[in-house]
Amino acid sequence: MERPPTTVILPTVEWTAACGDVAAQLRPDDELLVVCDAADDPVAERSDLPAGVDVVVAGDPDGCSGKANAIDAGMERASNDRIVWTDDDFHHPDDWLETLHADYAEHGPVSEIPFFRGRDPLSVLLEPTNVFGGTFLTWAGDIAWGGGVIFERSDIDEEAFRRDLRRTVSDDGTLGEYLDVTTLRRVREVPAGGSVRETLERHVRFIKLTGSTDRA
Repeated sequence: MERPPTTVILPTVEWTAACGDVAAQLRPDDELLVVCDAADDPVAERSDLPAGVDVVVAGDPDGCSGKANAIDAGMERASNDRIVWTDDDFHHPDDWLETLHADYAEHGPVSEIPFFRGRDPLSVLLEPTNVFGGTFLTWAGDIAWGGGVIFERSDIDEEAFRRDLRRTVSDDGTLGEYLDVTTLRRVREVPAGGSVRETLERHVRFIKLTGSTDRA
């Protein structure tokens, strides 16, 4: 069965290897929307974009996180009914996009699972916490992960979802309120940290997301 045209939404402020990985997997009727914050972000100034790739400038968030604002801008701009969300910080193998489509054909909306691999002593020490809080709970609870999720507009109440998205600090947490997913037993390794300060900042953000309401 031929799959439908797809919009991939990828928030980032600079062109990373992941952008090139995904761009290389697009079919002629697909699109990759690289969503940044401002017109002076490095990716917005890039002139040699591959075919099928557009940069969307989301602007400053108003009442939500920058990531949620970027996703909302991508949803508004998307030309297709089938939507994929992903991130810029992990490797997307050559069959990544087609595999998600095959999974959707079998299960409906699906999500992959992250494993946050530490890159500094503190983040390595905290890997067990990451396994429980990121990998295990995502899988056990069938929770959507914004780094690798596929769905169609008809799978959600898009108007209500985007209204909540514009006032949330957690984009994938909000998606989970509107979308039932099958969480695949397929883990994507995501580098985490790099310095002790980065790791501390990341865990503070995580605690804020999980220890408070999802609404900004």
